[in-house]
Amino acid sequence: PLVGAPMGYYVKPLDENWTFGLGLYVPFGLITDYEDNFQGRYYGDRSEVRVVTLQPTLSYRFNDQLSIGFGPTINRIDGALTSALRNPLPGAGDGEVKIKGDDLALGYNAGVLYELNAQTRFGLTYHSKVEYRLKGDTEVAGPGFVIGSSAGTYDASLELTTPESVDLSITHELNADWTLYVGSTWTRWSRLEEIRVDNQGVGGLLAGNLTTITEDQNWHDTWAYAIGAAYKLNPHWTLRAGLAVDQSPTNNADRSPRIPTGDRKILSLGAGWSPSDQMTIDVAYSYLMEDDTEINHVSATKGAYRSTYKNTAHGLGTQVTYRF
Repeated sequence: PLVGAPMGYYVKPLDENWTFGLGLYVPFGLITDYEDNFQGRYYGDRSEVRVVTLQPTLSYRFNDQLSIGFGPTINRIDGALTSALRNPLPGAGDGEVKIKGDDLALGYNAGVLYELNAQTRFGLTYHSKVEYRLKGDTEVAGPGFVIGSSAGTYDASLELTTPESVDLSITHELNADWTLYVGSTWTRWSRLEEIRVDNQGVGGLLAGNLTTITEDQNWHDTWAYAIGAAYKLNPHWTLRAGLAVDQSPTNNADRSPRIPTGDRKILSLGAGWSPSDQMTIDVAYSYLMEDDTEINHVSATKGAYRSTYKNTAHGLGTQVTYRF
């Protein structure tokens, strides 16, 4: 589906050493949405999770080479997970389980910038983990034979931790026209071992299946790498290109239709236009290609689902910077 991820940043130097910043952005997001009668709908039909972060930051410049920054993050998460309930009767309709929840939690970011000389800069940033306890409800609906007295809406809770990560980046100005970039990110995705939803007061035929809904994930830590270059065509135009490779945290045994991702490569092209000293307009296009992935599940209650996923995506980004 078409998805938008807005962002905005404000930076204000307070004096020669101190600078204040405020950022609003989306660090994590996911949507998978399948057509009606999708064969894997018992393992996941629609999934939508979104985190929005507000981050005030202070940075301090010790000298011409070393700066540090720190800021708490105020993070709001909300999500909805939908799956079908399998009906054993031939020709009978499916049931449906829809889980919704949200939470607000705190984290922090810290960073160091070291300028080796006028041409070369090193950056190191730490993003903390954030622990959520989502509260919401689980709605169960469908044909009476399948649902029995389990139909209804129940209080639900879900504990989820988004992972810490470490970013290292290097910027080097070859000359007045060319600038090179390289970066790497380590993310501790191994924190996501399972999705476990606890529901209160479920009764009826499906009480054993719905009181606790568990989907194993068993993700692993990942590395991502990126290189890029910028060419200053003239005082008003800058051209950019980049390539990134990003490991998938999923494994072949537990990969599900909710997040059927594989290792990915991302190619980006962009341009920046500065009509004045105060304003810059940037536009970029990215094409994402993932390695083919396999899903192979067999369950007594959900049936069998086997498939090969071939995932691609297009990205379009634009940004306006104004200095005053």
